[in-house]
Amino acid sequence: MLRLLTISALLSIALCLVETEFDFGGSDEERIVSQLREQEFSEEEIQQLLQEDDEDRQELMEEMEEEEYVPWDVAKGYDECEEFMYWRTKSGKKDWKEEDWTDRRKEYEIDNEIKDDDTVDQYKYDGSNESPKNGERGSYHGRHGSNRSKGGKRKNCGAKPKPLDQICAEIECAPAEKLDISGCGFEARRVFAAKWVVTPIDTSDMRRGYQDAFWRLFKYINGANEDGVRIDMTVPVINKWWYDDSAEVTGGQMAFYIPSVHQDAPPAPTNSEVTVEQWDEAVVYDRAFGGNRRDADYYKKQFVYLWQALDKVGITPFPGMSITAGYTRPGWGRQRNEVMYVDDGSM
Repeated sequence: MLRLLTISALLSIALCLVETEFDFGGSDEERIVSQLREQEFSEEEIQQLLQEDDEDRQELMEEMEEEEYVPWDVAKGYDECEEFMYWRTKSGKKDWKEEDWTDRRKEYEIDNEIKDDDTVDQYKYDGSNESPKNGERGSYHGRHGSNRSKGGKRKNCGAKPKPLDQICAEIECAPAEKLDISGCGFEARRVFAAKWVVTPIDTSDMRRGYQDAFWRLFKYINGANEDGVRIDMTVPVINKWWYDDSAEVTGGQMAFYIPSVHQDAPPAPTNSEVTVEQWDEAVVYDRAFGGNRRDADYYKKQFVYLWQALDKVGITPFPGMSITAGYTRPGWGRQRNEVMYVDDGSM
C-alpha cells in the first residue's frame, strides 16, 4: 500500500532548508502544538495532525528496517564526476590519474570485502567501518552507522539520497521525465506544465519570511481555501530564489505542486498572499544529496558542483535563479534534497 506523507511532515521538510532544527513529533511536539495554536488551528485539527504524524513516523521506522541497498548512481540518478568525490577532494591531490582511482578502489574493496557487482560509496570513502571510541571523531561510517548490518547485509551510506522512484511510489510527485543528456554530476529532467500553489518569501528576514511562507501554504492545503477541503501531500517542496548581477538575493517563492485530482479546478486560496500559478514546461538540472544537511555552505557547494558539471558539457543554465527542493522528512529514514538550475531556454 502506498504511504501518504502526512501534512504535518511538510513543516519539517520546508523548515529544514533554512538551517532550522525541527521535527513535528517527538521532543518538539509541545513547541509545535504551541505554534499550531498561534496559527489558530482548532484543538480537533491539532489532535488530527498529531495522530497522522505518529502514524507517519511508525511507517518510516518500518521502512528503515526493510530498506534495500542501492548503488550511488541509482540513488542519485546520475554518475558522479570523479573530481567531486569525497576521497578525492580530501586528498589534496590535483593530478589524479586512472591508476590512482584503480589503486584506491582496490584498497577499498580489500578493506570492505566489496564484490564485483557492488558499487563503491562514492562520496564517503574512508577505508573504515569501525564505530568511533569515546572522545574520537571517527570515520564517516563510524559517525553515521556502519555500511553493514549486524547480519552482514550491506547498508546504504548515510549521505546517499533516497531514489526518486521510491519516493514517487509512496507519494505523488510533480510530473517530470528524465532526459538522456550525457555528462556526470547532474541529472536533466523535463518538468511538465502544471498548476502550483505559491507564496512569496520575505527575504529581508529570511528565517521569519520562510516560516510565514510555509504557514500560508500549509493552511491552504489544510482547508484555507474556498472549498474548505484538505489537499493531499505532494513533493517536492520547491523554493525559488532570484538574484541580481551581484549575486544578491532579490526575492524568493515557496511552492507546492497541486495534486492531479485538483489540477483542473484547484480550490481558490482565501489568503491574498497565496496564489495558484500555471507553470510552463521547463528543463531543469539537479544534484541530489541525502543525510540531514541543513547548513547553507553545503547547499552552496552543491550549486557550485552543479554549475561546474554543466559547464563541462557546454550547458549554461539561467543565471538569475536557483531552486532548492525537499522530498523527504528530515531525521526520519533516507533523505533526498536537491539543488537545481533551470535551462536558459526555458526562461
